[in-house]
Amino acid sequence: MFKKLSFVAALALAVAPVCADTTFLHHFDGAVGGGGGDADYGVGSVVQQTPPPIGNGGQIVSSPAKFGNSLLRSNGADVGGRLTYQTAGNYNVNKGTIEMWINSSDMAENGGFLGLWGSDTSSGSGDVRMYIYNTGAGRTLGAYQAGAGGSFWEIEQVIPVAQLTDNAWHHVAWAFDCNAGVTATWWDGTLLRNTPDSGVVNPRNSFNNTRFHIGENQGGSGTWNGYMDEFRISDSIVYPTTGDFTPPTAPFSVPEPSSLGLLAVTGLVARRRRA
Repeated sequence: MFKKLSFVAALALAVAPVCADTTFLHHFDGAVGGGGGDADYGVGSVVQQTPPPIGNGGQIVSSPAKFGNSLLRSNGADVGGRLTYQTAGNYNVNKGTIEMWINSSDMAENGGFLGLWGSDTSSGSGDVRMYIYNTGAGRTLGAYQAGAGGSFWEIEQVIPVAQLTDNAWHHVAWAFDCNAGVTATWWDGTLLRNTPDSGVVNPRNSFNNTRFHIGENQGGSGTWNGYMDEFRISDSIVYPTTGDFTPPTAPFSVPEPSSLGLLAVTGLVARRRRA
């Protein structure tokens, strides 16, 4: 029995990229239609928070999708509203990697502020965001953290024009270790920047919000106009901040507890195959 379990567990790990430090994971593979729904995995709560006052936080659609189904966000009332989850347990304010796949029909032309992820409030030390923005010099991938006492740091870099294509899936990632003073951003595995362009990466003294938004900036502004898939938060720096990496080629997974039986593990393999 032990040998069979080890073989199946190894097979499960080979199906998708695994990160032992995953704290929150959403495949967006739920029933088509409706809102973003509950997440697939979380150290904290995975329950979607009630979206105010219209919309349902997005729609699960079958096409286009990177793996399985995907999440459609836009400014329309039918797919608007907040898509929020609890930060407690799911997000380490001092160290982590936030990554996802994105797809939009107007990303290369859109000159607005397009939110990818953000905290629930824009006040005090609760302002944290990841976004795409047009600085005038080109579309950038950026991230921002406000610390206590009015301090902040930001990392922002122009996305190479040849890689900024519409109607195509792109992997985006942002990593940070506030205690080590390290941060980096990547686009399709290409390192964009590994130093802040404003401020100094430093530890967070406090964090005064209880939720985070997917597909928006802090406070629910700058809605992402397009699709998302495989959203993951880890409490470690997953990719080396000194260079490029190969983006994931399969849905993310998390290590299964060693106490799981053969049936549970084979069930995981079956779900990944269907995805």
